[in-house]
Amino acid sequence: MKTIWCWQSTLKTAIESNSTEHWAQKAKRHKKQKNAIKKIFMVERPKINLPCKITLTRIAPRELDAHDGLAMSFKWVSDAIAEYIIPGKAAGRADDSKEIQWAFKQKKGGVREYGILIEVES
Repeated sequence: MKTIWCWQSTLKTAIESNSTEHWAQKAKRHKKQKNAIKKIFMVERPKINLPCKITLTRIAPRELDAHDGLAMSFKWVSDAIAEYIIPGKAAGRADDSKEIQWAFKQKKGGVREYGILIEVES
């Protein structure tokens, strides 16, 4: 596979499954994440053919549990990406396509350095 599109952002992700914050705070973060991804895809308009592999890398000072915390931190990001690639499915359902292979990584960032890196391979 070869990389066909790569993008880096200062978007901050957080573990969703163990979060104890107020529901309104969560909803605000989810909306911000989805809108940021939708905006960049609408501006860049990358041509992504299926099947493809999407690698999402979290950049942060501390690492999350790689088993389930890392993937959960990208839930809203992966939903927005999949909705761009496969439009027309119900919200949150496009990311279960067998034609999209998801991979999650993390990279140590500096103090207060947060971001994500999206790599698409075809």
